[in-house]
Amino acid sequence: MSSPRARAAARLVVLCAACAPLAAPTAARASAQVSASGQVGIVGVGEDSYWTRTKLDLGLRVEDVWLRERPTDFGIGPYVEARTAAFVYGDYGAGVVAILPIDQTFPLWVGAGGFARRQDQTWAPGVNAFVAWGGRSFNYDSAYAMAYGVILDVRAHGGELPGVDTVLALSIDLEALALPWIFGINAVR
Repeated sequence: MSSPRARAAARLVVLCAACAPLAAPTAARASAQVSASGQVGIVGVGEDSYWTRTKLDLGLRVEDVWLRERPTDFGIGPYVEARTAAFVYGDYGAGVVAILPIDQTFPLWVGAGGFARRQDQTWAPGVNAFVAWGGRSFNYDSAYAMAYGVILDVRAHGGELPGVDTVLALSIDLEALALPWIFGINAVR
């Protein structure tokens, strides 16, 4: 018969052997998924009231979404953007975007951030919040993921004429705009 100490030591060895796989290092599989998009739409410019006039809205946005291993995963990450309303002013900003996988192919993405507005040789601060819905790929083989959608963006700004602008825009992935050129160049080769 073995002593109580020997039995306790044997149990400890078995327990350590059973738990060893839990302590072994593993590689993280989640990787960043970058997307770049052009946006075109309308902006309801609000200075003294909510929507005083409508202008053309143009923008560029680059997003870097982390924590996703597959299309059904939640993701979060930073974005940077530049946009204008009919070239009257420019907004340059950054913030945080979150991907909410309500559908595998068509997730909802929400975000908020800050921006600086350049208008009439002056700078003014601003904040924005947006919600978007549309097609968003998940690329298992590369860090680039395509994104298309409809965006509603509310932008509060300060300066000489503070107000709230409302943007409704279509987001078109910049890689999609390059595909005809890529196919054309490859066809000529």
